[in-house]
Amino acid sequence: MADPRTLGYRMMQAGQPGGGAAPNDIPPIQALYMAAASQLQSPITVSAKEEEDTDESLPPSGKDCYGNERQTLGDMARFFNNALLSDIKLRVGFECYSAHKLILVRSSEVFERMFSSEWTDPNKMEVELVEEPECCDVFEAFLKFLYSCHIVLTVENTLPILMLADKYNVSDLRLVCINFATKSIIPKLPLKDVFHVWYQYATKCYHHRLITSCIAALSPKADDIMSLPEWNMEWLALDVEQLTQFLKSSDLTIRNELTLFRALVKWIESPKHPERQSKQKELLQQFIQYIRFPMMTPEQLEYLEKHRVVEQNPEMFVPYLLQAYKFNAVSLEARSSNKDFASSRFLLRNYTDLRWDKRIVLSGYSHFGRLSEVMPRFSTRSSSYPHTSWDWELKIYPKGSSTNNEDFRVVLYSNVVLDLPRPMEYMISMVNNENVLVSVAGKKNFTKSRYTADSDLDKKVSVDELSSPNSRFLVNDNVVLQVMVKPLQ
Repeated sequence: MADPRTLGYRMMQAGQPGGGAAPNDIPPIQALYMAAASQLQSPITVSAKEEEDTDESLPPSGKDCYGNERQTLGDMARFFNNALLSDIKLRVGFECYSAHKLILVRSSEVFERMFSSEWTDPNKMEVELVEEPECCDVFEAFLKFLYSCHIVLTVENTLPILMLADKYNVSDLRLVCINFATKSIIPKLPLKDVFHVWYQYATKCYHHRLITSCIAALSPKADDIMSLPEWNMEWLALDVEQLTQFLKSSDLTIRNELTLFRALVKWIESPKHPERQSKQKELLQQFIQYIRFPMMTPEQLEYLEKHRVVEQNPEMFVPYLLQAYKFNAVSLEARSSNKDFASSRFLLRNYTDLRWDKRIVLSGYSHFGRLSEVMPRFSTRSSSYPHTSWDWELKIYPKGSSTNNEDFRVVLYSNVVLDLPRPMEYMISMVNNENVLVSVAGKKNFTKSRYTADSDLDKKVSVDELSSPNSRFLVNDNVVLQVMVKPLQ
């Protein structure tokens, strides 16, 4: 049976006047191509955008449509300090601003209460606001933000503007100030300014992100802050809340946990603060929970037992010391499976002494690419005596080591060329700020040719768990690992 397109073309040719050859004389294949060429062709568009929903049907309730929000805010900014339609004047220091109650109340519950009939006369046309001198200087910028949702922040004006945002509970402006301070101010300030200005304010108002940022800035010099004469006044002047936040941090860079205990005792026994000495027992009870006794060596624990403060309060210290001795005595395999060894007391800090363990932080986990690898190097003790070091390397695959393996993989490498085999035990843990989350332990006879140990951490933690929103395995988008390596007896 002939193709209908061939027949159609022959019929078309037959109807043309003056046609030469008879229609049937055209070969079928030629007629097929000539018929295709004579058909109308539709346009072709290839888009990089996903196919849009072309359903034009409207729901019974209608469709939400929005205008240009930024333009609206820009238009509203022209009413800032403008007498047009102003229904209230704000007197701040020597300045007086024309304002609009609707704008103020929309942004602040404090202003809403202030302009209610219960607080002040609703017919009053001027209100005086009593502010700190540094806040008076930036009140204009603060007020303009309520109209325009825009502000220019600097190192000098951010803190007083944050103080106003806190006072009037303007949450949007508070967030803007905290973001700017944590990213652009605190990491670059001299430590004394961080300590005296931002850390003081952060702990007074309990801005957790500011506290964390200040501790991160102060942590590398924690040993100096606790021991050097030029920091003595600052250390002893810490209030209870400031000291608590300092002791709770795992980011502190210190020689060992014993130095932290000594610094705590120095703070309690400060001659400049006799009120602390009268409450010594109460303060010890409050702060002892933040000293990580299990992270002390047996030699340090033995020294601590003979410390006069410990001897004066044995009932307070004995439970902590017994738990620390037990932790030091058991094998790493036993530690990994013991749920009693999972609290914050078993979290490493950034100790600078040569030890059996090391804290490793992978910063910015969300920015690691798939199949990427990092190889941090560290050293541990190689024997109980003499105190020589053993160099290690940790090969970490944060988001999978292959297309078939999408788990968090960790491989331990020995960087020491061994003349003789060395049997070792190791434990690798993933932690957050409060707990040891997962631990894996193993044993390996390290030799010249067998110098790696593949941990089973990938069987405990998946990339999906790490990448999930509010993952318990992440601390401010950081992965924190603890590595412990000891020779087998």
